[in-house]
Amino acid sequence: MFTKKYFPIFKNSNIPNLITTLGLLFGIAACYFLTEGDFRWTLICLSLAMLMDFFDGFFAGKLNSHTSFGKSLDSLVDFFVCCIMPVLMVYIFVGSYPILIAAVAFYCICGLWRLAHYNSIVTTEGKRTYFTGLPVPAAALLATMAMWAVLYHNFHIWFLAAAFITSGFLMVSFLKLEKYGLWQKIFLAIGGGFWIVIVAF
Repeated sequence: MFTKKYFPIFKNSNIPNLITTLGLLFGIAACYFLTEGDFRWTLICLSLAMLMDFFDGFFAGKLNSHTSFGKSLDSLVDFFVCCIMPVLMVYIFVGSYPILIAAVAFYCICGLWRLAHYNSIVTTEGKRTYFTGLPVPAAALLATMAMWAVLYHNFHIWFLAAAFITSGFLMVSFLKLEKYGLWQKIFLAIGGGFWIVIVAF
């Protein structure tokens, strides 16, 4: 009662929103390791932040806790974790090549537009719910995997630029993906395997 009276904003303290906030904390931890020049731990924390984005939506559906506050909170955290952080990682760990500057700028703009527009548009057909365009965390996963390939396996920076541009186009495309469908399970499996490789090596 005290909290709701003097800090009414905390009436939104449900499980999905707390999970989203935990994702932000992982993002802040990733930012710390970024400033320390530690790519491995930056990527580990960033991966955990992306995972929180899946779980907050999952629990919001299970607990029927979808709110406008939760949508806004999720979008703000996604923009920081999945748009800003990958861009900063490119500058810190790869370099400020002109082609990469153009690619990450395009990626960030597409991510911003998707979060502002498509993130609130979920089409329903029968009992199935669909996303329009690739969700931002999935795009960030593709981009960070490409960055890992450049840094650890000597892929050319053009590969990384292409990954950011492709991810950007996919986010704002007409691509229709079923919410919690097979594609999402595949991305979770890929992301989980990628995380294990990062931790192990």
